[in-house]
Amino acid sequence: MAVALPLVGGLLAGQPLLGVAASIGAQPVGFASRLGVYRTRVAAMLLTALGMAFSAFVGSVTGGHAVENVLAAGVWGLAFGLLASLGSTATMVGINSCIALAIFSQFQYGPGQAALVAALVFAGGVLQTLLLVLVWPLQGFSAERRVLASAYRALADYAANITVDELVAPDPNTFATLKATLADPQPFARRGESVAFEVLLDEAERIRGMLGALTIDRYTLTTDGRVEEAATVATLGITVQSVLAEIAAALAGDRVPQDDGKWRTLDRAMAALDATAARRTAADAQALLGQLRAAWRAAQAPERGAPADPVARRPSRLFATPFSEAFATLRANCSLESEFAQHAIRLSAALMLATGAAHGFKLDRGYWAPLTLVLVLRPDFSTTFSRGVARIIGTLLGALLASSIVALFHPGPIAYLIFTVAFVAISYVVFDASYALFTVAITGYVVFLLAFGGLPEHRALLDRIYATLVGGTLALVAYAVWPTWSRELVPARLAEMLERQRTYVQLLFVAALDPPACDERAIHTAQLAVWLARTNAEVSVDRLVNEPVRPKGVSVHAALGILAASRRLGLAALALRAHLPLTAVDVPRDRLAALVAALDGALAILATALRERTDPPELPPLRDLHVALAKSIAADRDDAAELVWETDVMVDAVNTMADVLHRLHETE
Repeated sequence: MAVALPLVGGLLAGQPLLGVAASIGAQPVGFASRLGVYRTRVAAMLLTALGMAFSAFVGSVTGGHAVENVLAAGVWGLAFGLLASLGSTATMVGINSCIALAIFSQFQYGPGQAALVAALVFAGGVLQTLLLVLVWPLQGFSAERRVLASAYRALADYAANITVDELVAPDPNTFATLKATLADPQPFARRGESVAFEVLLDEAERIRGMLGALTIDRYTLTTDGRVEEAATVATLGITVQSVLAEIAAALAGDRVPQDDGKWRTLDRAMAALDATAARRTAADAQALLGQLRAAWRAAQAPERGAPADPVARRPSRLFATPFSEAFATLRANCSLESEFAQHAIRLSAALMLATGAAHGFKLDRGYWAPLTLVLVLRPDFSTTFSRGVARIIGTLLGALLASSIVALFHPGPIAYLIFTVAFVAISYVVFDASYALFTVAITGYVVFLLAFGGLPEHRALLDRIYATLVGGTLALVAYAVWPTWSRELVPARLAEMLERQRTYVQLLFVAALDPPACDERAIHTAQLAVWLARTNAEVSVDRLVNEPVRPKGVSVHAALGILAASRRLGLAALALRAHLPLTAVDVPRDRLAALVAALDGALAILATALRERTDPPELPPLRDLHVALAKSIAADRDDAAELVWETDVMVDAVNTMADVLHRLHETE
């Protein structure tokens, strides 16, 4: 609708080109609406509109001057390549600003007319944003329900897999999305309406921790030969899965959860566990049961309109990243060692060449060269080359399809408007399904849009094809000449992940050794940092797998091994946090402190070895320290068994990472 309304207005006013400018502003802002939740979503859309408006002004003013236009393209590429280091919103702003600069460079306006065009582009983006905001009161809490349902569904899947003989932590990515969503509440909601969702978030985090603890319980019981006890834990997990799945279904369906005998089955499984399991395992199960009941009640609250007690949360800020942090991030990436700096320089040089080629060859639709380059060139190999092929093929097919429609039907202004809206709608629908199909649709949209404005786009088929080939080829050549291989980034990303885990684990043990010193805010912040670092590491390793080069510094096998061991370390940390505070656990504090210090030092050694790409020196005697801790605890002290098991998993994970690196360097 936001794309169509300006076109209708321009047609009725007899100024179709003015409607085209506003439509160009609305279309990319529609894609920016995929980012963020509420306030953050509006921020992404308005920033994209603002960046495009300014770029449209600069492009319109410099379009008739080749040198100035080429220099502007270079500055835009450098600036927005670096801005990508600030996250997805900054990337969206940068890409669309570069595209707006390229598109409006075909127009040669004076400052006054360029300012009018820029204002219309911004107005189109504002219209898109306004239409989105107007829908929010009608949507209820669909976004909150969707992410909460996804989180509880992930917990249900994890509970069912407690039977698997493998130590794997619950997926943190779903919870990172959930936290971001509920931290950005709907502006039109009353405070009491969102409380139940906050309670569901809190209970989901607690359930996640206790499921991790029970996973370690079952694994350790199996290892110790206590098969019957381990079986009762596995059975409990399966019954818990049905309750969590029902909560997820109720949230997704906007209804009250239905019992259908689930709680009776869960009570029987709990009774069987109580009869056979050790006291500490039973205590974990009882804690989980209480958390499930609280989540079940909270899932009923949105439907009944009776929220639980409020939970204090600060409203999110309009900008997710404070200016000071953003500036620090940009400064840190102003180095040739940064993948974003490398991408910025590569993008800037390639954009200048593409823009120069468009002016030099005097192609009638030369702006397609820099436009294609911006859409194709990415910081990583696989995305650049897969997008390059898809973009070129999609543009050719889209141009042929649009030109064939024009040749067969000879559309008038109204028909061009209908085709424009139809193709942009298709582009929104197929974006996640196929980049090639998206390119076909977006090419048709541009052809029909500019034809609606009075430009004979369908007659420039060959020029558009030539320009697309130039832009796509330049993007591929630029990456081939100066590639940014993930093999160079993976060791540093893995090291950062271990350093974040080191900080998180250290904070947990501080809370365990000195409960009054427990800093929940610091622990929560450290946990989020671990999730982010692990996500970055996993993305880099995934890219490494797809690169056609032999890895250096760390092999794919070694990287996957370190990731797997870090997940086990994360699971043990999750279980430890679920059992805090440890005021009731009587353990020798000096021996626990010695083990904690050794774990901290070992993680520091491994992180340094990864960064320097060297064989790590001998680690502190982690296993000996753990055995000494275990022997110092009386055999009947079941309340301390969990701590012994959790530290056992940590020691094994750290030693495994060291062994992986030792074997890596032995084979070099």
